[in-house]
Amino acid sequence: MKRDIASGNSGSACQPRRGFVLAVVTIAIVLLSLAAYNYSGTMLVEHEAAAMGGRDVTARTAAESAIEYAATRILERDYDDAIDLYNDPDVFRAQLLLDSSVDRGRVRYTIITSDESNTSTGNIRFGLGNENAKFNINRLLDLDALESALPEEEQLGLVYLATSSIPNMTDDIIDAILDWLDSDEDRRPGGAESNEYEGLSVPYPCKNGPMDSIDELLKVQGVTPDLFYGEDANHNGILDANENDGEQTLPFDNADGILDLGWKDYLTARSRERNTTPDGEAKININMGEMTELYDAIEEEFGEEAASFIVAVRLAGTEYMTPGTPAAESGIQDQISRNDIDLTVVSTYQFTSIYQLIAGPSNATKMLTGVDSSFESPWPEDANTLLNVLPDLERMLTTTDDSYIEGRININQARLEVLTVIPGLALDVPADLPDAILGARPPIDLQSSSSNITARRNTAAWILAEGLVDLETLRNIGPYITTGGDVYRFQAVGHFDAGGPSTRLEAMIDATEYPPRILSVRDLTSLGRGYHPNTLTPTESGQ
Repeated sequence: MKRDIASGNSGSACQPRRGFVLAVVTIAIVLLSLAAYNYSGTMLVEHEAAAMGGRDVTARTAAESAIEYAATRILERDYDDAIDLYNDPDVFRAQLLLDSSVDRGRVRYTIITSDESNTSTGNIRFGLGNENAKFNINRLLDLDALESALPEEEQLGLVYLATSSIPNMTDDIIDAILDWLDSDEDRRPGGAESNEYEGLSVPYPCKNGPMDSIDELLKVQGVTPDLFYGEDANHNGILDANENDGEQTLPFDNADGILDLGWKDYLTARSRERNTTPDGEAKININMGEMTELYDAIEEEFGEEAASFIVAVRLAGTEYMTPGTPAAESGIQDQISRNDIDLTVVSTYQFTSIYQLIAGPSNATKMLTGVDSSFESPWPEDANTLLNVLPDLERMLTTTDDSYIEGRININQARLEVLTVIPGLALDVPADLPDAILGARPPIDLQSSSSNITARRNTAAWILAEGLVDLETLRNIGPYITTGGDVYRFQAVGHFDAGGPSTRLEAMIDATEYPPRILSVRDLTSLGRGYHPNTLTPTESGQ
């Protein structure tokens, strides 16, 4: 009985110890499990974050690849006129960069820009924007100098007329811009010079020189971010809901159903065109000083008839060219001639544009025969010549030896407000010409490349061929218009199928250099996606 009691006592003493150990082990397992669970959750979050970060990097790489591709495409355009840089969804929309078996892993890039033809709610096209579609703010100095050279009674305020169509532009701000551009410190009535800028809380000097970037406009007195950026808060060129709701959300707008753009969409400081042939060779300057050299160069390229006409115009002018100083004998006794044209006569006439070669006779010029004679233009005023021959003349001939031609307006792409600048640049231009040009543009088709209509308009003489202007008007505005331009701006978007992160970069490429140079890249990703995924990657229905 004692043994039983002892045995019972012994069992009672051991059992609590075994229970305690079990409890400790259980608690330890639970704690370790919780730690493992927490660790696994943390690692899962980290993994997802790393994966998302990797997808961000992939999207950015895709956008950067799009910029490089655009530069390559611009270079190829020199050798293939059929390449469409304006609107070609097959080339610039949703191009596959990295394939995957799942939609979320498929990486694409899209090159996109605003459709300048839409003047209300905005639109987009898949291609490159041309800086020549904007008015070059640096040309205000040229207009100001032209105005200053006129007698006071003939001065019309060309600078103010040319910019009057830019929304919200004022004479005082124009004065301030001119003060920023000119080389002196003489303050205009509404302008500002270094004294005003150095008195600001963050002082800086007046530039007193041409702008290198249109962003400099934000430094000019009177220019505000609202004026510069307008209502297009995310810079996508489309009227979004938050840009048409008054003061409910930023940006504050007037809720009028129209996308009021800022000056950055109308003005530029970098519009220029190469003044070389497609092969990179120097063009023939029809204003060169040596008449024998001019005649020989034109004859070799276009024949005797063309050479005789151009040289005769240089020597004697035409009825539509402003007379210069009366031509005089050069004093050279030896006879110098081509096709019996006396080339010892000093030339006093200068062409202002290639379009002065169209139609009409030259004035009578001195001939070795002793009988003055005139020569007829070999390029008549007919649609076939204007559309098929003029482009060749523009590729081979020029009116200046400058490496670049600065600031002409691309009439095929410019917005209405920029086209309206043209009547302010030249006299006797119909006020309805900007509307006529815009109305003649074919609508943008987001499913196909530019129409044949656009492809045939590769010379500004199309506005004459299609009856929008007469020949005299084309000659007047010829120095200010073009259908070209070699500086491009666009947005490159790197994106995934089925949503996911995207990167949006705005790039500018200067093709006046060889190879084309990427001037700037600006990250717009922080402004929002900008474009719906279905806009970038079409659905099966093609929408």
